[in-house]
Amino acid sequence: MKKLVCLALCLMLALSSSAFAVELAAPGTFPVTQEDVTINVFAPVTSGSEFDWETCYMTQWYQDKTGVKVNWLVNAQDVFIEKLNLALSSGEALDLVVAGGNGSTAISPTMQVKYADQELILPIEEYMDNNTVYMKQRVDSIEGWREAITTPDGHIYSLPWYNQCYHCMYYGKMWVNSLFLENCGLEIPTTTQEFKDMLIAFRDQDANGNGDPSDEIPMIGATDSYGAKIDTFLMCAFIYDDGENRLMIDDDGKVMAVFMQPEFQEGLRYLADLYSENLIYPDSFAQNRTQRNEINSRTYESVCGAMPNIHHGIGSRGDDEKTNARFLEYVAIPPLVGDDGLQVTRVNYYDSFGVNAAAGLIPATCQDPALVMQWLDLLFTDEGITMQDLGEKGYTWDDADEGALGVDGSQAVYKKITLEPDDPYYNNFSWGQVFPEFITAEWRLGYQQTGGMMAPDGSGVEAFLYYMSHENYEPYGIPQENVVPPLYYSEEDASEIAMLQNNVNTYVEESIAKFIVGQLNVDTDWENYINELNNMNVARYLEIIQNTYDASAFAVK
Repeated sequence: MKKLVCLALCLMLALSSSAFAVELAAPGTFPVTQEDVTINVFAPVTSGSEFDWETCYMTQWYQDKTGVKVNWLVNAQDVFIEKLNLALSSGEALDLVVAGGNGSTAISPTMQVKYADQELILPIEEYMDNNTVYMKQRVDSIEGWREAITTPDGHIYSLPWYNQCYHCMYYGKMWVNSLFLENCGLEIPTTTQEFKDMLIAFRDQDANGNGDPSDEIPMIGATDSYGAKIDTFLMCAFIYDDGENRLMIDDDGKVMAVFMQPEFQEGLRYLADLYSENLIYPDSFAQNRTQRNEINSRTYESVCGAMPNIHHGIGSRGDDEKTNARFLEYVAIPPLVGDDGLQVTRVNYYDSFGVNAAAGLIPATCQDPALVMQWLDLLFTDEGITMQDLGEKGYTWDDADEGALGVDGSQAVYKKITLEPDDPYYNNFSWGQVFPEFITAEWRLGYQQTGGMMAPDGSGVEAFLYYMSHENYEPYGIPQENVVPPLYYSEEDASEIAMLQNNVNTYVEESIAKFIVGQLNVDTDWENYINELNNMNVARYLEIIQNTYDASAFAVK
């Protein structure tokens, strides 16, 4: 079957190549060609009733800059992958696929490997290296990016996509109510013992100052976010815990199951002690963030002393929120120092790379991959980045006001202009994040803030989160080489590891809760916990990950 598909594709390419052979400009120069060229782009319907690929402002701008026209083949999001599979397997004349990598349009790493094995898509690294200037420069400027999108066969199939949210990288934050600290006469805790002492004070004293010493909840968590889990922040004082798969790469390049280590047991012992002292809200192991926030929003005074979360969206005061915002009470404290001196936090190094889903692919039916790659290269120029993210100067953005501050507190670079609903390009200006792009944290820092960092209306929220992340988490980030990188699994391995990962993670999550609340004893039930993981074939789970890692561009040589 594979040979028949390949034969059909080769025949189609042979028939069409003579009609699409064009003379290209030098890489990095625009327009790409002086000839009349149209490419077929397979794309999803994007959200927003006003958006239209044909009439979008950026579509016309891009055509004027590159000299290349686009025939848009648009598909509904809920059938996008189904239609893509059919188009690729049938040899439909496509020159480019863009997917955006979100929800139902996501082209997973396993799908990419499958398409490549069937020779339905083309490797792009030679075209990127030889036919682009700016795309190649951007990819090579970010440590680990090229490796992250290189499959085990040594090729790159996914078009580059980079969108970095600085504060999002530091996921495992702990937010502590500063008014509680002040009312209890405490400083920010730095060790596990000081943290426990703080929670005891929150429990026993009238920490929120409302006259009732019994309405405070020392610490509360939720289960629907890695950063909101009770254990993620605190466990990192004992051993690195990402709150997700709880794996890491040791200094010898070996995949290590954090959840089976003695240090993890010691961390559970600490957490169980906190729970036994009524310092952890019992429903923290069952509720979601909405339920958690509702608890902290019932009264005018905050009731929650410490809350793990990626950001400070942890309850409100209702009608009074805009002038007396609850989030202003909370500060993100640095990682605690453990007894062995460990002080570390999770860093999402690879989320910015778009590795969990391809931004786009070059189908095997593409009539001129070199032309398409040079056409895409415009997106990685300064002008293309600006147009993709901000739009046209003087229309949707302008230079920042003199003295206005950016996210990092320095002079802002640009300010956004909001279009009115009756503007012909309202919500129909940019291609958004569907196409390949390059947005760094440094770029985002230039956004002019409309309010100060502590503005109660939240207008300075990005500056607030940047400050907390930069001061209290970046210095303690786990080294990138110790983080399990994104890996491309074969279709067979992907199916097996999905089952093993689900079984292992479900059991580990359930066991963590049981150890903490006392349904399991950290000392007497630990051996049974390890044995059960072994019975689940955790060794095979780690073996697949190790073998795939060893075959990747990340492997320690």
